[in-house]
Amino acid sequence: MAGKEPWDSSSEKAKELKIADFGSPEEVREMAKMPRTAKNRQETTEILKEIAKKGPIASKTGIVATLSSDSIGKIVSSKALNNSYSQMVHFHVAANIDKLFLNAIEPWKFELNPNKNNTELGSRRYLYAPCEYEDRIFPVKITVKEYKDQNLGKRLYSVEAIDVDLA
Repeated sequence: MAGKEPWDSSSEKAKELKIADFGSPEEVREMAKMPRTAKNRQETTEILKEIAKKGPIASKTGIVATLSSDSIGKIVSSKALNNSYSQMVHFHVAANIDKLFLNAIEPWKFELNPNKNNTELGSRRYLYAPCEYEDRIFPVKITVKEYKDQNLGKRLYSVEAIDVDLA
């Protein structure tokens, strides 16, 4: 990889992803099926708390991250809901963050946002996974914060449903 992508391009980069980036069409159809549904903030929050209780989650690329109560709050916040292309889709992807993270890939590295406080941050990683909802398969962006302090580890920070079909 020749350098890092600009910090603010992670959602746009998701639109470049293709089914082949994740596997064969059959594999992707299977990995895009989500086990849970959630219809509102309260249901989604309860599901996220249950996921968090199980401990760290590993991606197939070997990244291990935790889901903190602060992260749960951010994931179901109004700001996060507005980042996804639909609130119902956002509840769906948030309620399945563990399966999405398991299937996520990290095709690009990104610079840190110079407009944010990055004092404690080692890196902000963006992973992408396929998700199916209402007969669409689209990419989901998962943000993971990696802290300089190894004791803080890596934390799932946000999810965003990207409004583009994987082809």
